[in-house]
Amino acid sequence: MAKRITTIRCPSCGGEAVLETRTDTVTYKGHSAKVRLTGHWCRSCDEAVLEGPALKRSEAAFLALRAKVEGVMAPRTVATIRNRLKLSQRRAGELLGGGPRAFQKYESGTQQVSVPMTNLLRLLEADPARLAELAPIAAHRGAARERGAPGRRREARASAGT
Repeated sequence: MAKRITTIRCPSCGGEAVLETRTDTVTYKGHSAKVRLTGHWCRSCDEAVLEGPALKRSEAAFLALRAKVEGVMAPRTVATIRNRLKLSQRRAGELLGGGPRAFQKYESGTQQVSVPMTNLLRLLEADPARLAELAPIAAHRGAARERGAPGRRREARASAGT
């Protein structure tokens, strides 16, 4: 097992950064949240070098704060509701919209959840039985896409040229 390095050179100022756990602040649009992180903290300029789990915790805290400020669901909340609805990420994207990878992006935090998707998930969380109403609509949408999408694109191009 590799020994953990307790001091490094600060990439910002060149000073000594020491491994320790501190409370850091993440900010977004004038709002802030505190998060405990273990990283190398510079004794000169107070910059932090975060790696692995600490970097993920910092990013998760930022995403949660951004979701709160924007009034949308945080990635973890999306995953919790999707799991309660017993849907895979792919099936959730097919039924609720956004495509087969939408929920992977929402839950990883690489794409922020929209306000309409947040509202839909809140409604389904309150009344999961309503999910059954969406299956026929999603099946129809998928069948229509398979049948006619290329033809509709040709028609649109043809009418645009006249």
